[in-house]
Amino acid sequence: MRRISHIVVFLLCIVLQACKEQQGYRDALVRAEALVENDTDSALAVLDSLGAYSSDFDRHLSMQYQLQLTNARMKSGILFTTDSLTQSLVDYFNDKGTDRERALAYYIYGCSLVDIGESPEGLQAYYTALDLVDTTKTDCDYVLLKCIYGQMAQVFFQHNLPRDEIWALRHYIENVERTSDKSEVILAKARLARPYVLLNQPDSVFKINQEACEALKKIGDDKNAAMLCGVAIHFYVERGELDKAKEAIDIYEKESGFFDEKGEIEQGCEGYFYFRGVYELAVNHLDSAEKYFRKELRFGYLSEGYRGLLNVYRKRNNIDSVCKFSQLYEAAQDSLHNQMRTNAIRQVAALYDYTKSKKEAEQERCHSRKLTILIIHIVLIASLVIIFFVWVYLRFRRKKTRRIHKLETRLVSAIRTRTEVTNELQELKNGHVLVDGLEALMESDIVQLFIRKTKDKTERVCASEAEWNMLACQFSAHFPNLCRLFAKNGLSVHPQQQVCFLLILGIPELDICKLLDCTKPALSNAKARANEKLFGQKDARSLKNNLLRAIKLLE
Repeated sequence: MRRISHIVVFLLCIVLQACKEQQGYRDALVRAEALVENDTDSALAVLDSLGAYSSDFDRHLSMQYQLQLTNARMKSGILFTTDSLTQSLVDYFNDKGTDRERALAYYIYGCSLVDIGESPEGLQAYYTALDLVDTTKTDCDYVLLKCIYGQMAQVFFQHNLPRDEIWALRHYIENVERTSDKSEVILAKARLARPYVLLNQPDSVFKINQEACEALKKIGDDKNAAMLCGVAIHFYVERGELDKAKEAIDIYEKESGFFDEKGEIEQGCEGYFYFRGVYELAVNHLDSAEKYFRKELRFGYLSEGYRGLLNVYRKRNNIDSVCKFSQLYEAAQDSLHNQMRTNAIRQVAALYDYTKSKKEAEQERCHSRKLTILIIHIVLIASLVIIFFVWVYLRFRRKKTRRIHKLETRLVSAIRTRTEVTNELQELKNGHVLVDGLEALMESDIVQLFIRKTKDKTERVCASEAEWNMLACQFSAHFPNLCRLFAKNGLSVHPQQQVCFLLILGIPELDICKLLDCTKPALSNAKARANEKLFGQKDARSLKNNLLRAIKLLE
C-alpha cells in the first residue's frame, strides 16, 4: 500500500508540473498577443522563442500559438500563398474557441483568401468575423474591428466599389478613434479621399486632403503632413495657384522621407513625377516637364506619361510629336480600359467560381457527414451485436433478447413520435411566423399612414424623410434580421430599401411609384438592383418572393 501511495504522489507531481508549464506558455502567448498590433517585431521574437517548446504544448495551446503566430506574420507583411492553414484555424476555433478567437481566425482566413485572389470569399469571411465581435461588451476588441474594416476598404478599392469603400472606411475611422493616437486618426480620415477620386468629386478629395494635412501640422506630425502634400499639387495647378503648388512640392520633396540623399524617390511612389511634370508644364518649364513625364514612362505609368508628353508637344506646337503621342496615349488608355474590363470579368468569374465551389464544398461536407454517421452506426451496431451475443450466450439470452426487443420498439416509437412533433413544429413555424409578423406590422401607425397615402387620404402622397425613417424603425423592430441583411448588402440608406419595405407590405407598384415619385421603369430598375444585391438575381419580378422567403428563413 505504501508503495502504491508513493507512485500516486509521484504521478500527481508530474501532472502539477505539466500544468504549471502549460500556464507559463499561455502567459507568454498572452504577452506576445499584446505586442502584435504596435510592436510586431517584438511579438514575433517572443513567439519564435516560445516555438522552441511547441512539442510540450497541448492541442488547444498549439492551435492558439498557431493563430497568434499567423497573425503576427501577416502583420509583418508576409503574404499568404495558400489558405490551408487559415482554413484549419477556422475549423478548429469554430468548435473550441472563444468568440474573439473565432473572429480573429475568420479575419486571418479572409486575408489569406484575398492574398490568393479569392476576394468574394474573403469578404464573406470578413463579414463572418464582424458578426462574431460583440460591440455591446465592455471588452469589445475594437482593434480587431479596425483591422477588419480596413481590409474590407482595401478590397472594395481594388474592385472599384467606391461607395462600399466609403462605408467600410467610416467604420474603420470609428474604431481607429477608439484605439489609436491622433496622427493615425487623421491619416484614417485622409483615406476617405481615395473613393471620391473614383466618384469624380475632386472638390471633396481636395477638402479631405487639406483638412488632414492641416490637422497633422497642428499636432506636429510634419512628415505625414508632407506626404499628403503630393496629392495637393495637381489641385493647386488646376486652380491656378502655382505658388501654393510650388510650396507643396518643396514640402513633399524635403519632408516626406520618400527621397534619398541623391534625390531618388522611394519605390512605389513614382506616380509623383506626373504631378511634378504638371507643375513644370504650368510654369512653362517644358524641358523639365518632359523629363518628369519620361520618368513616368520608365516606371510603367504609360497613360500619365504619354498624356503629359502630349501636352508638352502641344505647347511646343510640334504637330508630328502631337500626333505620335496622341496615338500612344490613346493606345495606353485602351490598354488600361481593357485591363479594367479584364479585371471585371475576373471578378465575376471569381464570384461564380466561389458560388460553385461553395456549393460543391457543402455537398462534400454533407456526403462526409452522412458517411461518418454511417460508419459510427455500423461500429455501434457491430459492438452491440457482439456484446449482445456474448451476454446472451453466458447467462441471460432469452431474457435480454426480449428486453432489447422492447427497447428497440420503444426507441422506434420515440423516434417516430419525435419526427412527427418536429415536422408539426416546423410546419407551424413556417406557416405562422411570417403571417403573425406582417399582421403586427400592418397594424402599426406608420404603416397605416403609408396605406392612407396610397388612397390619397393624406395632404401629400410622397413620404417625408422622417416618415421613411419611422417605417424603417418599425421594420427593424419586427424583422431585425432582415434589416441587418439590408445593411450588410448596402441597402441601409438606399432607395432600394424603401422599395423592399413597400413590396413586403403588399402595396401595388403604381402606388409605390406615387410614394417614391418615380416612373415605373425607374421602379423596375430599383427592384432589380435590390434583388441583385440581396439575392444575386438580376430580375425585378422575383424580388418580392425572395424577400418573403428571406423573412421565413431569418426571423
